[in-house]
Amino acid sequence: MPNRRQFFWSAVAVGFLAGALLGALFLLWRERAWRNHDQTERQAAVEALLAAAAADTGPAAGDASSRNGAAAAAAVVYQRENAIVAATQKAAPAVVTVTVTQRVAVRDPRLRFFEFFYPERRPPQMRYQERQNFGSGVIVGPEGFVVTSAHVIGQAPMQVTVTLSDGVDYTAEVVEVVDRFDLALLKIPSGNVPVAVLADSDDLKIGEWAIAIGSPFGQLLADTQPTVTVGVISALNRDIVRQSSNDRYYLGMIQTDAAINPGNSGGALVNALGEVVGINTFIFSESGGSIGIGFAVPSNRVRWLLEEVREFGHYRQASWGVLLYPLTGEIMAALNITDPVGFIVRDIIEDSPAWRGGLRLFDVIRTINGVPLGSRDTVTRLVYEAMVGDRIQFTAEREGKPFTGDIILEEAQR
Repeated sequence: MPNRRQFFWSAVAVGFLAGALLGALFLLWRERAWRNHDQTERQAAVEALLAAAAADTGPAAGDASSRNGAAAAAAVVYQRENAIVAATQKAAPAVVTVTVTQRVAVRDPRLRFFEFFYPERRPPQMRYQERQNFGSGVIVGPEGFVVTSAHVIGQAPMQVTVTLSDGVDYTAEVVEVVDRFDLALLKIPSGNVPVAVLADSDDLKIGEWAIAIGSPFGQLLADTQPTVTVGVISALNRDIVRQSSNDRYYLGMIQTDAAINPGNSGGALVNALGEVVGINTFIFSESGGSIGIGFAVPSNRVRWLLEEVREFGHYRQASWGVLLYPLTGEIMAALNITDPVGFIVRDIIEDSPAWRGGLRLFDVIRTINGVPLGSRDTVTRLVYEAMVGDRIQFTAEREGKPFTGDIILEEAQR
């Protein structure tokens, strides 16, 4: 049996080995803890330096060139994520491509020789072919309502296709076309579609940012993502004078220098908040390309059209029931009047709103809602945005005797 002395020294040896092992483990743990601590401090210091450099308030100590480089990088990142980028990301998904297929009558040019020499013969039958017209549109309602320009839709389209920015195609229903405002409302199947926010176009300011988003050249670019151009609001409440009887009236339009190219018609004009302030309509150009003079229909008219369709199923055209003609020298002489400000009632429908308001044939209307009728443009402007239910006050003369009256506008027969 081992004696007590041997047992004692064996216990000391075991204790020494155990202490050495524990000491080694403690040192290893301490080294790893300090390493993690140092790494955390270094990471925190780097983050603090970058944050300070981005704010251009870096510490005095350290490499100045490194701080300047970090500040420049932070400034570039900040400039990339500007208001234009944010507004585009918000509005662009709701901008779509509109493809219109129409059946167009064409004549064979080879038959012109036959028609010239044999005009008494039966004229040749017309041939028809399909043609496509491209434009843009904006989703303005969760029900699937899409607004575009009336001239994009044209007359009696065979098929209208709406292509979303993600490439999904929908066959659209033509709900309403309002030539007066050059607006058309389409409808695609409702679902999880992006919807644009309509701004109050009466709140626009000349000089603020304007972002034109649309699909120039339609699907010819083989890309369904919309194109973005940037400018400012150049002018408000612009009236475009008609050059011929076939031209549309464009009244109260938004003017912008953001480039509007072929295919952009019907697209969105967006403010810096990503809200739609207008629907791009046309440009002034001699070459067909943008020269920085474009026009858009104010968004409040789009909201008006949308509300009419939601409540009544269609746009209600206001009816006056009267045809006015400007005073000419001959008419003034025949009526024995000298004041040229006013319009004569050339025709009036019996029991129409104007008739019930007291007007009769050959009455001379001097003012409407207190505005003297000094020109045809004045009359057109007063009628242009009149709504069903509006009360129109007028002053007039009949055989030299003045009188006043009210006209309450009604819906015109469709």
